Amino acid sequence: MQSNSDPRIIQPVELRVENVAKSFGSFVALQNVNLTCKVGRVTALVGPNGAGKTTLFHVIGGNLAPDSGKVFLNGADITGLPPYKIARRHVGRLFQDVRVFPALSVAENIEVAFLHRSDYSLATTLAWWRAEAREKDRRERAMKWLEFVGLADKADEPAGELSYGQQKLLALARIVALRPALLLLDEPTAALSPAMTKKMVELIKQLVAEQKLTIALIEHNMGVVRDLADYIYFLHEGSVHTHGTQKEVLENPAVRELYMGLSGGMAI
Repeated sequence: MQSNSDPRIIQPVELRVENVAKSFGSFVALQNVNLTCKVGRVTALVGPNGAGKTTLFHVIGGNLAPDSGKVFLNGADITGLPPYKIARRHVGRLFQDVRVFPALSVAENIEVAFLHRSDYSLATTLAWWRAEAREKDRRERAMKWLEFVGLADKADEPAGELSYGQQKLLALARIVALRPALLLLDEPTAALSPAMTKKMVELIKQLVAEQKLTIALIEHNMGVVRDLADYIYFLHEGSVHTHGTQKEVLENPAVRELYMGLSGGMAI
């Protein structure tokens, strides 16, 4: 994990979405969505497929421009900025699909994340004229994050030879290696084994506890939502239907009926 001597200080980030709407032709994907993701907690977005959750992530991350509404980070308007500019504001995103470089080693998959960054100490920067120093620095930083996700022993193996679950962990390591303040996690446990799901949940909890990250989480596994979420927004047909604590949302009869087709005393 990060040390107190790290020269780069990342300020905590609160995400606020105000009245965001997005349509694709006649299909309304989002309509007047409002939500807040507060610092140091996990905010879950739940709802059936097609509810607008991933579209909202695309708007927040700059992959889509909203038709109306605004997105703010700590009060600064980032609406419509391209993804690379939003990433520079310390926003990281884990996509549903695994995105690794299969031909590169596991460590190299982390090292490539550092190639465009300049968050090094003065001593390290002065030594950068030596290729050996540059490579050693990247390797050490990569190994720190591989140890965090439990892949240090795979550092020199091709990333393409990892299991699906291990590749998900590698993708997470590469994102957090850049030290984001806000993480957008789109179904981080989808298709993972129970053991890998438990591992992913533990890592997310650790990131929140130790780094006070702000996390927005899309997740269909209600066990994971119960383990992680401090606050929940239930989306239905492009709108925020209900939001509140776990009890307020997951025990809401309308939510149970709309999302799970449940009624009466059945639990989700």
